[in-house]
Formats: sequence, structure tokens, C-alpha cells
Amino acid sequence: MRLLLPLALTGLLGACSSLPEPAPIPLQNWQQPDPEQLPLALDNLSHGDAEPALDYLRAFSYFGDPDTLTEAQQVQLHEAMLARGKRLNALTEPRLAEQWAVTLYRYYGQEGLQDKAEALLPSLIRQLELFSEHPPVSLAQEYALWELLRAPGLLMHKVRRDDESNPLRQTLSAQGISEALRQYAASSGARYDSQDWPLQNAYWVLAHQRLLLEEEAALAQDEAVAAIARQDQQHHGDSAKTAFTLGYLVNAFLGQEACKETYGDLCAIPEPEAVLPITHACTDRLVIRTQDLSRDELAVSCERLTSQEDHFHQLLATGMTPVVNDHNTALEVVVFKNWSQYNAYGQLLFDIGTDNGGMYIEGTPQAEGNQARFFAFRGWWLPEFNVWNLNHEYVHYLDGRYIKYGGFGHFPGQMVWWAEGLAEYISKGNDNRQAQKLLQETAPAEWPTLETIFATEYDDGLDRTYRWSYMAVRYLSEHDPERLRSITQPLKGDYAEGYANALAETAGAHQAGFEQWLTQWAAEPLAEEENASPYPRKLNRYGYRDYLRPPQLANTEGHLHF
Repeated sequence: MRLLLPLALTGLLGACSSLPEPAPIPLQNWQQPDPEQLPLALDNLSHGDAEPALDYLRAFSYFGDPDTLTEAQQVQLHEAMLARGKRLNALTEPRLAEQWAVTLYRYYGQEGLQDKAEALLPSLIRQLELFSEHPPVSLAQEYALWELLRAPGLLMHKVRRDDESNPLRQTLSAQGISEALRQYAASSGARYDSQDWPLQNAYWVLAHQRLLLEEEAALAQDEAVAAIARQDQQHHGDSAKTAFTLGYLVNAFLGQEACKETYGDLCAIPEPEAVLPITHACTDRLVIRTQDLSRDELAVSCERLTSQEDHFHQLLATGMTPVVNDHNTALEVVVFKNWSQYNAYGQLLFDIGTDNGGMYIEGTPQAEGNQARFFAFRGWWLPEFNVWNLNHEYVHYLDGRYIKYGGFGHFPGQMVWWAEGLAEYISKGNDNRQAQKLLQETAPAEWPTLETIFATEYDDGLDRTYRWSYMAVRYLSEHDPERLRSITQPLKGDYAEGYANALAETAGAHQAGFEQWLTQWAAEPLAEEENASPYPRKLNRYGYRDYLRPPQLANTEGHLHF
């Protein structure tokens, strides 16, 4: 593996023969790239041996700090990437093309390079055109094609929530990249040797791009991709449906309705039992359906849920008495093996929105036979077993069953702080490092008041919704638990005005005490963060899909991903 050896630098490229040959880069350990060698790598990328230089840049993006590049170094990197891209040929230099593509998505999301990515797209598009006519014939070419497809998709994911004025978002929304991706997807090269992973990856990129587009352009994208899928279906039958469904529909968040109604001829929905073959009853009132939890993991999950339920009832003195007209007598917990599976089959099987980290669906609790469910997934990135948000989502069920009359959205307002703050507090207790860190990093003059927290809406952001709401619930539970319990009475009695009055009285009575408590907690030392090392530097874990990676492209040295 090249990165484990000293990066020997060869001769200069013809066009730069007048420049002195850069010194070698003695990279002995790819997990510890010497930051002092960054200038040497950039010099070699400019007019030396580009492949080992790109190897170094890839290692540096994982185990160094790309944010330390100066403006001049960013300019040098871009000029070298531009020059190399113009003469790049992924068929004859697949390793160089692979690393060039990785450098594109590992570095060009940085603010100083976002406005320069547009100049590299012609080189990227030209490589896709090559693969349209010449499918991969070697493992090295497969890696190159995979990364060339991933590069725009991962950058699209990065800027998806950025303002429309973001230059990288504008670049990736352009018609030219859409046309190139569609032409590639429609080519014979997108399927080869009975493999359709290139086609599915192209669909995935087009789906990511759709999320950047205005409505008219997005609908046009849908129709253009569907036309490709229908052409593919003529030759490949059901596999074309699966490719379109898992590649495009679910990643564009179009959901079950579009799958069944708009694209019914192209939609592939499996049987629920094929996706969720395991059913386990924790109690008569709590059942887990899952893809892959082991017997021990099921036992651990049940214990965590039932022990938390006891805390909930004690804190709020429910007497385990449900609210009137609530028929959610049992909860079904659906656990997928990762977010990719949740995204796909949460939409296809249960018709839920999956652009989130899991969710609770209360249904219509007044209806006989209503089935409440919450959806979660394994924290696959964590070193120890954990069902992500398992305890948080379970509190929403308990809250709806024993505290709040009616279904979700029944009360006219001031419910976000209660729902999310309560779920955060019950699930985390006093162990909420993120909330304390936020408190310490926010000037006291900017701390929201109780009145402000009580008025929180979901569009007020994650900090208000979860962390400040957690602080309000925790404060009340520690300093006035009786008042916290009294707030639940109008909720149980379907008395919205009484609930609003209770909040107003609480804010007036406790604002001074709340500020004092915040000051005291802010002064306490912040607990050390477990596994606090920033290395390796990882991409957003929700950016890619596990089922899109072909099995032969293993995550091995030289092809690592984080």
C-alpha cells in the first residue's frame, strides 16, 4: 500500500520541466501525516509525482487538519487539481482518478474552495463520459468510478441545508452536472457484468441534487430519471425497479405515496417480514421488531426501556393511569440496522418521513385498535451497542399515553419544550454534556428565559428545541417537582388555556431561580468527552447509503473511508 511507504517522487511533468524537482515526502505512517510535509505534497501535486501527493492529501484529510491550509495553499491546491484534472484519464490512471475525486470531496467543501469547485466539474464529467462507453475492467477502475460518482453526491449533501447563495450549492445545482449524470445513468456503462451499482449510485447523486433544486426543476428531474428507469426496466425487469426505488425515490425523500401512485410501475416494495424478520415481546405492552438485533441486544433494549418507564411514572406521578380516550395500549418499536435502512424502509413500509434521526408516530389514540410506533436504528458508528434515540423516543410514547390528551399537534402551541425537553431529561438524566457545553459557550445575556423556552417551535433550531428545553425541565424537576406535575393536569384534561396559564405562572415564579441555577451549572467543570480525539475526521454519517457500496470495494488500506 503506497501510503505505508516513503512517497518517492519521480520526475517533473513536461509542462513544468523548468521548475526544480520537489523533495520526497517521507511519509512513514499514513495515520500520522507530518503537517510540515503539506507544502511538499502541494509542490508535488503541482509539478511532481501527483499520485503519492494525492495519497498524502487523502491521509491528511483524515488524520491532519485541512482547515489549516492557508489561502495561498488553497489556491495552489486548486490550480494543481485543475491542471491534473484536465489531463486525467480514469481508464489509464485509475488510482490517480480515485484520489483526485476523493480530494475533491474532502477539500472542496471548505469555505475557501467552495467557489472553485465549478472549474473542476468538466474534468469530472469527462471521466463519467469515459465510463459511459467503457465500463470498468479492473478493481482499480471500479474504485475510480465509485469515487467519481460519490464526489458530487457527498458535496451536495454537505451544502444541502446551506443558503442558496452558497457558491458550491449553485455549482452543484447546475444543469450541466444533471445532464451528465443522467446521460451516464442511461448509458450501457452504468450496468456491467450483471452489476448495477454504478446506476444506483448515479440515481443517488441525482436524488441529492433534487434536494437542491426549485420545485419546477425538481419535478423535471423526477421525470427525467423515471424515463431512464423505464428504459432500464425494458431490459432488466424487477432489478430496474429496485435500482430506481433504492437509488432515487427514497434518497429524494419522495416516500411511499410517490412510489405507489406516481411511479407505481417502477416501485419495488418488499414484504415487511423480509426486512424485519425478528419480533420480540419485552412485555405485553412493548414489542420490538428489528432487522438484526441479537438476543442479548434485545434483552438490553427491553431493560433500558422498562427501567426508564419507572422513572417517568415516578417523576410525573402518573399512577400509570392513561389519559381519557387513549387506546394506545401497546407500543411497537421498529429498529433498523442503520440509518440507510431506516431511510429506505421507513418510507416504503410505513410511509413516514425519514429526514431525521428517528421518530415516534402516535397515530390517532382515540381510535380503537390504533397502533403507536416509534422508529429507530442501531448507532452503527458507535463502539458499543446502542439503539440511537431509543430512550428519547420512548418518552414521547409515555408522554402521549399518560400526560397529553389527544394526538400529536392537538394542543395549539407551547408543546415543543415539553415534549422534547422531557424526552431529553428522562433519557439522559443529569448526563447531558452537549447542553452544558452550549450553556458555557453562550453569554449569560443571551440565555433564553423560561418564557422564551416555553414558546419554542421546531423551526427555532436544535439548541432551543432540545438543549434549552432540557435545561428548563431539569431545573423544574430538581427545584419544583410539584409544579412540574401540576403543569400536566391541564394537559390531561384537554385544557389548553389552563396549560398556557400554568406556564405563564411558572415563568414568573421561577425565572430568577432558573438564571441562578444556570449560572451554577455553567461554573461546573465540563466532563471529559469520551473518545474526544478529532481523528479520523469523518464525513457526515448520513451522507451515503450502505447498500450502494459494491462488496468488492472493501474499506481497506489505501481505500479507507471515515
